[in-house]
Amino acid sequence: MSPIKLDKLTIIVPTYCRPRYVLRQFEYWKNTGATLVILDGSPTPMLVPQEYENPHLKYVYSGSDFVERLANVRKYVNTPYCAMLGDDEFYTFSGLDEALRLMEADEDVIGCVGRCLYFFVDQGRFLVRDAYRQWKPFSKSATTPHHRLDEDLPPNKTHMAHYTIMRSGIWLRIIENAYQRKFSSAFVYERLVNLQRAMLGRTEILECLLWFRSMENRNISNRQVGAPPFLDWALDPQYQNEVAEYRNIARRLLIEGGIPELDATQFERRFFEDGVELTRARKSKYLYRIKRRVRILLLTRSPKRVRLLAKRKVPNLLLGPTGWQGFGVDEMCESLHLRGTSFNRDEIERVKNLALETHLGEFQLRDLRVS
Repeated sequence: MSPIKLDKLTIIVPTYCRPRYVLRQFEYWKNTGATLVILDGSPTPMLVPQEYENPHLKYVYSGSDFVERLANVRKYVNTPYCAMLGDDEFYTFSGLDEALRLMEADEDVIGCVGRCLYFFVDQGRFLVRDAYRQWKPFSKSATTPHHRLDEDLPPNKTHMAHYTIMRSGIWLRIIENAYQRKFSSAFVYERLVNLQRAMLGRTEILECLLWFRSMENRNISNRQVGAPPFLDWALDPQYQNEVAEYRNIARRLLIEGGIPELDATQFERRFFEDGVELTRARKSKYLYRIKRRVRILLLTRSPKRVRLLAKRKVPNLLLGPTGWQGFGVDEMCESLHLRGTSFNRDEIERVKNLALETHLGEFQLRDLRVS
């Protein structure tokens, strides 16, 4: 679809038992020049249709767990830039092109992250909604590791680094360090990614880069690694040895990154202890508890036709607590334009069409698993 060539970029996509979404990734990336690497940890491999046999589309079956696959990802990255995606997610090509141009022009920028839109299909309608609009860029004065760590660690926050397009050498270092050890909670790794990013360099938020994050499936890392929430894991005595090792890893990474030991101890305390308190405060808020209870009740007890009627008739602002909030493409494009987020409408339509095709069974017409 796009004349943009992304031959300097590798996209790493871990997957588990979702072959139709793998096919959707092949379809999306096949003419871009980017190297797509699917890391499949399913019990059995899938058959890759002949139409997707392409040196830029790589299917790697290991059957290993999520953490092991990422800890050993280096052998698959041979381009100057790299990023990770969920198997049901997308970046826009024009935004990726701008991200690579920025990094080539400015050596101080180690990576770029985009504006996120959640998407889902409901009763044949493709719907999207904003996510992470609270993200902030690093300040212009944050030119040292100390400054960036201070701006990013609790009680402060900038933006997520886990799905950032980065210089490959830095991305590999961060991912290998973050996934060097398997923990009982899937929610601890991206915190180590964020910590290292702030230490190693600045990342920028690009308004022209859209990251489409799917609400079609459960998070794969949670499914494979395990999912006691971060706060539960951090406070549960049965995990105290894991927690101690986790904190030691964070402190060691800071010291290896050039942070003096005393400063590393202080930053690690903010990273973990203040992070726990911030999470506790957020989750203990009365409104959060009410919203969660309402969402669970409505999502599990309401008849399907009631949910559909609500999505079509009730104002979106009132639907936030239910998890049903979504906007059509026209409405979202107008909203993005008003907020200064640039986009290519054709790229949004491309994601829409692939999502609708998946919903209609377009990517599950074959027996995709090897028996």
